[in-house]
Amino acid sequence: MAGLLDTQAQQIVHEMEKIIEKNINIMNNDGIIIASKDAERIGTFHEGARNVIERGETVMIFPEDTLLGSKPGVNMPIYFHEELIGVIGITGHPNEVRDFAKIIQKMTEVMVKEAYVSRELDLEKRAKELYIQEWMRRKWDCIEAFGVRGQTLSIQTNVTRQAFLFRLETDQENETEVARQEKMSDLLKKLQQTLACSQSDLITLWNSNQILLLKDTQNISVSRWYGEVEKTISKIGGSFGDIICGVGREYEGLEGAVKSFEEARLALHFVDSREGSLLLFKDLGIESIMHEISEEKMNDFIQRFFPFFLDPDHKQLVETLRVFLEHNQSIAAASEALFIHKNTLQYRLKKMKELTGYDPRMFQDAVLYWMGLVGLGKE
Repeated sequence: MAGLLDTQAQQIVHEMEKIIEKNINIMNNDGIIIASKDAERIGTFHEGARNVIERGETVMIFPEDTLLGSKPGVNMPIYFHEELIGVIGITGHPNEVRDFAKIIQKMTEVMVKEAYVSRELDLEKRAKELYIQEWMRRKWDCIEAFGVRGQTLSIQTNVTRQAFLFRLETDQENETEVARQEKMSDLLKKLQQTLACSQSDLITLWNSNQILLLKDTQNISVSRWYGEVEKTISKIGGSFGDIICGVGREYEGLEGAVKSFEEARLALHFVDSREGSLLLFKDLGIESIMHEISEEKMNDFIQRFFPFFLDPDHKQLVETLRVFLEHNQSIAAASEALFIHKNTLQYRLKKMKELTGYDPRMFQDAVLYWMGLVGLGKE
């Protein structure tokens, strides 16, 4: 516990300065001053403090007393969990500072206790964050033992959960790493408060600009909850930036939560291609099965059928194709969305057929084109 005092000593002295216009010193169990309003005394030996440590009681030093490294004042033991962890002293004639001494002793012990509680909560939070990271990445040797470990952290792993993966769309190039982390931490707290997350819900930062919520769906209306999430995104988005969210389906248990997370991650990837800021995995079409295909096989498919997708000189054609298919192969709607003449669109579509042999205006060929586009954006 002495280490806890070491890390908090200077902060305690700083807080005391706001209340008492006297010099305050804090000494460790070796009698060394570790914090003081008088910076020159830090690191020096205080014989009065050493006497406090040996006796376990308050030692008053009067002007006529000669103790090495000590000045007149009152020096008191600091106890935490019935353990003497250090000494706090106030400089001045004991008759003048005796009453102040009792106050600062109690205040110090309270501040040490608060620091301990805060540290324990922070350690518990970090332990839970690490557990969730390992959980979603399936980093366990024995699933039963991993579940027991969750119980020790008060994490329920056998309930039905649904994954919500939020992403903050910001220009990260203009942000420092510290600023970005602060913004994401603030966003996490805001989401937690606005969505009124329960104790059984799990929410944590995920990657550089994402937040993962594993929602315990017991006793809630899931469809109504979707509405609450959309309202929250709209409400707080203006303060932080555009927020989008991918949602997995409901599953039970350790493996189920991971499956829901993987679905949420896939849905998040395709939010930009749909209307709205929230996309459910269950609403995905062909995209929902594309993630089962390996990256190697998908790349092979694109290279064999649509190599122009990979040619930087044909970026305009790829974007034209995407808009055309997103508008249900409507020449009128797609040309309007692209701000080009219908004849220009027809020319580009014919160019694609010339390059590949497949006509995006034909339904069966369009299906292949769409698969290629989905695979092109596959993580």
